[in-house]
Amino acid sequence: MENIFVARQPIYNAENQVMAYELLYRSGEVDTAEFTDGMAASTKLILSSYLDIGFDELVGSSFAFINITRDFIVDESLVPMYEKQTVLEVLEDIAVDAEVIAGLKRLRSQGYQIALDDFQYREGDKALLELADYVKLDVLALKPDEVVQQLDIIRKYPLKVIAEKVETPEIFEFCKSLPFDYYQGFYFCKPQLVQQKRQRSNRLVVLDLLRKINRPDYDFNEIEKTLAQDATLTFKLLRYVNSAAFAQRKEIDSIHEALAMVGGDTIRKWTNLILMMRLSEGKPTSLLVTALVRARMCELLESDSNRGQMFTVGLLSLLDALMDQPLVELLDELALSASIKLALLDHEGENGEILLNVILYEQGEWTELVKLGVNAPQYFSCYMEAVKWADQTIGALESGNV
Repeated sequence: MENIFVARQPIYNAENQVMAYELLYRSGEVDTAEFTDGMAASTKLILSSYLDIGFDELVGSSFAFINITRDFIVDESLVPMYEKQTVLEVLEDIAVDAEVIAGLKRLRSQGYQIALDDFQYREGDKALLELADYVKLDVLALKPDEVVQQLDIIRKYPLKVIAEKVETPEIFEFCKSLPFDYYQGFYFCKPQLVQQKRQRSNRLVVLDLLRKINRPDYDFNEIEKTLAQDATLTFKLLRYVNSAAFAQRKEIDSIHEALAMVGGDTIRKWTNLILMMRLSEGKPTSLLVTALVRARMCELLESDSNRGQMFTVGLLSLLDALMDQPLVELLDELALSASIKLALLDHEGENGEILLNVILYEQGEWTELVKLGVNAPQYFSCYMEAVKWADQTIGALESGNV
């Protein structure tokens, strides 16, 4: 079986809502730095994998951005599914000639949208810009004045511009000051630190509950008192316990009774999910999705005996981004085991190794993963299951079904 890696990276609009995902793909043979015919084969493979993987599981109702090669553009037999949701990214190293232009026109006529990847304007690019729906500018590779110059040219055409490689708060603020339509990059999973930031009162309750629920020797009575400070959390707990997930014979109508019914491990996992949902208010939903994918993937990659701990590690790995505070400061307030803290802060120990590998997978660092000798089919399977579970969980949380 050929090793396959597939991941997705969100593309955001100005309101921090996900409008699309770029699908990141590579076969396991990533030690070779250059691709010729192999790159075309990879393109065909991911397109044919839409049916096997499940397009809905990967992107839902969002657009999917995928890289294509010259072969794909000029060969009429290479046609993917889901043309209404697929944006074809023209790689920057494709030589533009009459055959390529004709191919792009054909693809557009079939319903696909076209994006120009890592674009830098060159003489003769007018025909490309006239066909494009999106242009992606690598803001990390360009100087600020070069970004402005490129935008001045691109904005003469009726298309949308995506700032890619948005890696830091400073780059994001710079891009927001310019006429970009969308943003893509690892910044959205990192905290924007604000000195002396005042937390809203409900966040303080949530953080207090996180602290208590993750103690090895937590006390139901303490949890009950803390939950009582937040009517919404109490309501969610009672609704969850009275749902079809539990086959009890009578309705549960008190916090203490609910906690006793759910049990320790389940209430910890459930509470962590609800609390992270609360902490993510005002943040991109995809940030919480990323946390849930990490948590579930960490859990699936771990042995049965340690799965609960790995779920917590993955979930809390984005706590700094949700709270806009350094992770080391937040962990000082949580009574977590030393192994969990070391895994989160330094990626140490078995827990830390799994978390680091999951983050590398999330970021499409396939070469590094192959060097580490990961089981590619296992990682691919766990990632796809985690994505499906996270999307379903977010839907349930937002609709109030848990």
